[in-house]
Amino acid sequence: MKAFKPYDIDILALKEKTHRYEYVIDETFFALFEGRLVERGTCKVVLHVEKSLNVLTFHFNISGTLELTCDRSLEPFTDPIALQERIFYKFGEEAKELTEDVMIIPHGTTTINVAHHIYDFISLAIPMKKLHPRFRNEEALLADDNQETLLIYSSPFSEEENQQSTADDTVEEQWKWILREKFKNSE
Repeated sequence: MKAFKPYDIDILALKEKTHRYEYVIDETFFALFEGRLVERGTCKVVLHVEKSLNVLTFHFNISGTLELTCDRSLEPFTDPIALQERIFYKFGEEAKELTEDVMIIPHGTTTINVAHHIYDFISLAIPMKKLHPRFRNEEALLADDNQETLLIYSSPFSEEENQQSTADDTVEEQWKWILREKFKNSE
């Protein structure tokens, strides 16, 4: 776990004020994680840690670019990200996560490692549908078009076969209901 050591924040040594940390995230950072969503990219992380008597507040500002692969054309492209996140650490009896942004840490905790938080925030910033920029205008145009003229799905069956399939599904559902009722009454 020596690779994660640079991302340790020594909270025991912090005074009650705001502290600033900076990290440069690149391929070596992403290589630390198995099953990674991002393999390449360059990001700058500015972390402000506010320490008070019972609470530590971590403010993450992450900006940069990620190298992604287009879901449509499988071409690589760069995508900019800019996000701000916040996590609260409160001291308590045992470690647990209250919500996605509020953590309880035991009173004797000396360090908090932020590598997983940084990786999670960057991973969550990746769009579900990764499209090369040249396809994004096309997607917006399709969304604006009249939905009746847009063919989304075409069945290999004729209309008559589709109606027969629907009728078969209805009969099957009726039989399932009859059998369920029969077994309920026999119990």
